[in-house]
Amino acid sequence: MAEFLTTHGTAFQIENVIAGARKQLTLVSPFLKLSKTLAERLQDAARRGVRITIVFGKEELESEQEHLLTELAGARLYFLPNLHAKCYFNEDRMVITSMNMYEFSEKHNREMGVLLEAREPAYAEALREVESIIAASEARSVASGSYNKSTYRPIETVPGHVSSHSHRHGHGVCIRCQARIPRNPWRPLCGACYEVWSEYQNADYQEQWCHLCGRPGDTSVNRPLCWSCYRTSST
Repeated sequence: MAEFLTTHGTAFQIENVIAGARKQLTLVSPFLKLSKTLAERLQDAARRGVRITIVFGKEELESEQEHLLTELAGARLYFLPNLHAKCYFNEDRMVITSMNMYEFSEKHNREMGVLLEAREPAYAEALREVESIIAASEARSVASGSYNKSTYRPIETVPGHVSSHSHRHGHGVCIRCQARIPRNPWRPLCGACYEVWSEYQNADYQEQWCHLCGRPGDTSVNRPLCWSCYRTSST
Protein backbone atom coordinates (compact mmCIF):
# COMPACT_ATOMS: atom_id res chain seq x y z
CA MET A 1 0.00 0.00 0.00
CA ALA A 2 1.26 3.49 -0.86
CA GLU A 3 2.85 5.38 2.03
CA PHE A 4 2.94 9.16 2.39
CA LEU A 5 6.37 10.63 3.13
CA THR A 6 7.46 13.90 4.72
CA THR A 7 10.78 15.60 3.92
CA HIS A 8 12.85 13.38 6.22
CA GLY A 9 10.88 10.29 5.28
CA THR A 10 11.48 11.00 1.59
CA ALA A 11 15.24 11.38 2.08
CA PHE A 12 15.31 8.19 4.16
CA GLN A 13 13.40 6.14 1.58
CA ILE A 14 15.49 7.43 -1.35
CA GLU A 15 18.58 6.22 0.48
CA ASN A 16 16.85 2.87 1.09
CA VAL A 17 15.98 2.56 -2.60
CA ILE A 18 19.65 3.04 -3.54
CA ALA A 19 21.02 0.84 -0.76
CA GLY A 20 18.48 -1.91 -1.43
CA ALA A 21 18.95 -2.13 -5.22
CA ARG A 22 20.02 -5.62 -6.30
CA LYS A 23 19.86 -5.49 -10.09
CA GLN A 24 18.83 -2.06 -11.29
CA LEU A 25 18.39 1.47 -10.04
CA THR A 26 16.85 4.47 -11.79
CA LEU A 27 17.10 8.06 -10.58
CA VAL A 28 15.05 10.79 -12.27
CA SER A 29 15.80 14.30 -11.05
CA PRO A 30 16.13 17.65 -12.86
CA PHE A 31 18.90 18.75 -10.50
CA LEU A 32 21.84 16.62 -9.40
CA LYS A 33 23.94 17.53 -6.41
CA LEU A 34 24.35 14.46 -4.24
CA SER A 35 25.02 14.48 -0.55
CA LYS A 36 28.10 12.56 0.60
CA THR A 37 25.88 9.76 1.93
CA LEU A 38 23.94 9.28 -1.31
CA ALA A 39 27.15 9.47 -3.36
CA GLU A 40 28.63 6.68 -1.26
CA ARG A 41 25.43 4.62 -1.60
CA LEU A 42 25.58 4.99 -5.39
CA GLN A 43 29.22 3.95 -5.46
CA ASP A 44 28.35 0.89 -3.34
CA ALA A 45 25.55 0.00 -5.77
CA ALA A 46 27.90 0.31 -8.76
CA ARG A 47 30.41 -2.00 -7.05
CA ARG A 48 27.62 -4.54 -6.49
CA GLY A 49 27.02 -4.60 -10.22
CA VAL A 50 23.69 -2.73 -10.06
CA ARG A 51 22.69 -1.23 -13.42
CA ILE A 52 22.30 2.49 -12.73
CA THR A 53 20.27 4.84 -14.92
CA ILE A 54 20.23 8.58 -14.21
CA VAL A 55 17.97 11.08 -15.98
CA PHE A 56 18.55 14.79 -15.32
CA GLY A 57 17.39 18.08 -16.77
CA LYS A 58 19.93 20.76 -15.84
CA GLU A 59 22.62 21.26 -18.46
CA GLU A 60 25.45 22.28 -16.14
CA LEU A 61 26.81 19.84 -13.57
CA GLU A 62 29.33 20.84 -10.94
CA SER A 63 32.80 19.33 -11.29
CA GLU A 64 32.31 17.23 -8.16
CA GLN A 65 29.19 15.65 -9.65
CA GLU A 66 30.96 15.07 -12.97
CA HIS A 67 33.73 13.22 -11.15
CA LEU A 68 31.21 11.07 -9.30
CA LEU A 69 29.51 10.06 -12.55
CA THR A 70 32.81 8.88 -14.03
CA GLU A 71 33.22 6.52 -11.05
CA LEU A 72 29.85 4.81 -11.48
CA ALA A 73 30.91 1.90 -13.68
CA GLY A 74 28.38 1.12 -16.38
CA ALA A 75 25.96 3.91 -15.39
CA ARG A 76 23.72 5.26 -18.15
CA LEU A 77 23.07 9.00 -18.22
CA TYR A 78 20.21 10.76 -20.02
CA PHE A 79 19.33 14.43 -20.44
CA LEU A 80 15.84 15.91 -20.96
CA PRO A 81 15.71 19.73 -20.88
CA ASN A 82 12.04 19.99 -19.87
CA LEU A 83 12.29 17.39 -17.10
CA HIS A 84 10.49 18.35 -13.90
CA ALA A 85 9.54 14.91 -12.54
CA LYS A 86 11.38 13.37 -9.60
CA CYS A 87 11.27 9.61 -9.21
CA TYR A 88 13.67 7.07 -7.69
CA PHE A 89 13.23 3.31 -7.86
CA ASN A 90 14.78 -0.13 -7.82
CA GLU A 91 13.20 -3.49 -8.65
CA ASP A 92 11.19 -3.52 -5.40
CA ARG A 93 10.08 0.01 -4.54
CA MET A 94 9.72 3.52 -5.88
CA VAL A 95 9.65 7.03 -4.42
CA ILE A 96 7.71 9.69 -6.34
CA THR A 97 8.33 13.06 -4.77
CA SER A 98 8.78 16.81 -5.05
CA MET A 99 12.40 16.41 -3.86
CA ASN A 100 15.27 16.81 -6.31
CA MET A 101 18.36 14.69 -5.82
CA TYR A 102 19.90 17.85 -4.48
CA GLU A 103 21.53 18.20 -1.09
CA PHE A 104 19.96 21.62 -0.44
CA SER A 105 16.45 20.23 -0.94
CA GLU A 106 17.07 17.49 1.58
CA LYS A 107 18.30 19.90 4.24
CA HIS A 108 16.24 23.06 3.73
CA ASN A 109 13.04 22.48 1.76
CA ARG A 110 9.61 21.22 2.78
CA GLU A 111 8.99 18.23 0.54
CA MET A 112 6.41 15.49 0.08
CA GLY A 113 6.63 12.04 -1.39
CA VAL A 114 4.88 8.72 -1.88
CA LEU A 115 6.45 5.28 -1.48
CA LEU A 116 5.17 2.53 -3.80
CA GLU A 117 5.85 -1.19 -3.76
CA ALA A 118 6.48 -3.03 -7.04
CA ARG A 119 3.30 -5.07 -6.64
CA GLU A 120 1.10 -1.96 -6.76
CA PRO A 121 -0.48 -0.96 -10.10
CA ALA A 122 0.78 2.62 -9.73
CA TYR A 123 4.38 1.33 -9.74
CA ALA A 124 3.92 -0.23 -13.19
CA GLU A 125 2.16 2.90 -14.48
CA ALA A 126 4.99 5.13 -13.23
CA LEU A 127 7.54 2.74 -14.74
CA ARG A 128 5.94 3.14 -18.15
CA GLU A 129 6.09 6.92 -17.80
CA VAL A 130 9.80 6.76 -16.93
CA GLU A 131 10.36 4.59 -20.01
CA SER A 132 8.64 7.31 -22.05
CA ILE A 133 10.83 9.99 -20.44
CA ILE A 134 13.98 8.03 -21.28
CA ALA A 135 12.77 7.46 -24.84
CA ALA A 136 12.40 11.24 -25.23
CA SER A 137 15.82 11.95 -23.70
CA GLU A 138 19.30 12.22 -25.17
CA ALA A 139 21.91 9.71 -24.04
CA ARG A 140 24.88 11.49 -22.53
CA SER A 141 28.32 9.96 -22.30
CA VAL A 142 30.86 10.69 -19.61
CA ALA A 143 34.33 10.83 -21.10
CA SER A 144 37.18 9.30 -19.15
CA GLY A 145 37.82 11.69 -16.32
CA SER A 146 35.56 14.47 -17.59
CA TYR A 147 31.98 15.26 -18.49
CA ASN A 148 32.35 16.00 -22.18
CA LYS A 149 29.48 17.64 -24.05
CA SER A 150 31.15 17.01 -27.39
CA THR A 151 30.66 13.27 -26.90
CA TYR A 152 26.91 13.51 -26.28
CA ARG A 153 24.89 11.49 -28.78
CA PRO A 154 21.15 11.05 -29.33
CA ILE A 155 19.78 7.85 -27.87
CA GLU A 156 19.33 6.30 -31.32
CA THR A 157 23.09 6.28 -31.94
CA VAL A 158 24.26 4.77 -28.67
CA PRO A 159 26.31 1.64 -29.49
CA GLY A 160 24.14 -1.45 -29.27
CA HIS A 161 20.84 0.39 -29.67
CA VAL A 162 18.84 -0.57 -32.72
CA SER A 163 17.63 2.20 -35.01
CA SER A 164 14.28 2.27 -36.79
CA HIS A 165 16.19 1.36 -39.97
CA SER A 166 17.38 -1.83 -38.26
CA HIS A 167 13.81 -2.65 -37.17
CA ARG A 168 12.69 -2.66 -40.77
CA HIS A 169 15.45 -5.13 -41.60
CA GLY A 170 14.57 -7.65 -38.91
CA HIS A 171 17.08 -6.78 -36.17
CA GLY A 172 16.41 -6.71 -32.44
CA VAL A 173 18.57 -6.78 -29.32
CA CYS A 174 19.27 -9.29 -26.60
CA ILE A 175 17.15 -8.25 -23.63
CA ARG A 176 20.03 -9.04 -21.25
CA CYS A 177 23.22 -7.70 -22.91
CA GLN A 178 21.83 -5.48 -25.72
CA ALA A 179 23.76 -7.33 -28.45
CA ARG A 180 22.17 -7.17 -31.89
CA ILE A 181 20.32 -10.39 -32.76
CA PRO A 182 17.59 -11.38 -35.25
CA ARG A 183 14.24 -9.91 -34.26
CA ASN A 184 12.19 -12.73 -32.75
CA PRO A 185 10.20 -12.10 -29.54
CA TRP A 186 10.12 -15.88 -29.00
CA ARG A 187 13.94 -15.88 -28.83
CA PRO A 188 14.90 -12.55 -27.23
CA LEU A 189 18.29 -13.68 -25.85
CA CYS A 190 21.61 -14.04 -27.65
CA GLY A 191 23.32 -17.44 -27.55
CA ALA A 192 25.65 -16.60 -24.66
CA CYS A 193 22.91 -15.08 -22.50
CA TYR A 194 20.57 -17.95 -23.31
CA GLU A 195 23.13 -20.41 -21.95
CA VAL A 196 23.21 -18.50 -18.65
CA TRP A 197 19.42 -18.12 -18.57
CA SER A 198 18.81 -21.80 -19.34
CA GLU A 199 20.56 -22.80 -16.13
CA TYR A 200 17.56 -21.48 -14.17
CA GLN A 201 14.96 -21.00 -16.93
CA ASN A 202 13.04 -18.33 -15.07
CA ALA A 203 10.97 -16.75 -17.84
CA ASP A 204 9.86 -13.92 -15.54
CA TYR A 205 13.39 -12.94 -14.49
CA GLN A 206 13.75 -9.20 -14.96
CA GLU A 207 16.01 -8.19 -17.83
CA GLN A 208 17.33 -4.81 -18.95
CA TRP A 209 16.48 -4.02 -22.58
CA CYS A 210 13.50 -4.01 -24.93
CA HIS A 211 14.04 -6.61 -27.67
CA LEU A 212 12.40 -4.42 -30.32
CA CYS A 213 13.56 -0.83 -29.74
CA GLY A 214 16.72 -1.55 -27.74
CA ARG A 215 15.90 0.99 -25.03
CA PRO A 216 16.08 0.36 -21.27
CA GLY A 217 13.00 -1.43 -20.01
CA ASP A 218 11.58 -3.82 -17.44
CA THR A 219 11.46 -6.89 -19.69
CA SER A 220 11.70 -10.67 -19.38
CA VAL A 221 11.67 -13.74 -21.62
CA ASN A 222 7.90 -13.87 -21.10
CA ARG A 223 7.57 -10.14 -21.83
CA PRO A 224 10.50 -9.09 -24.05
CA LEU A 225 9.05 -5.77 -25.24
CA CYS A 226 8.74 -2.47 -23.39
CA TRP A 227 5.22 -1.17 -22.89
CA SER A 228 5.48 1.27 -25.78
CA CYS A 229 6.59 -1.39 -28.28
CA TYR A 230 4.09 -3.90 -26.96
CA ARG A 231 1.26 -1.41 -27.36
CA THR A 232 2.39 -0.51 -30.89
CA SER A 233 2.81 -4.13 -31.99
CA SER A 234 -0.62 -5.05 -30.59
CA THR A 235 -2.46 -2.41 -32.61
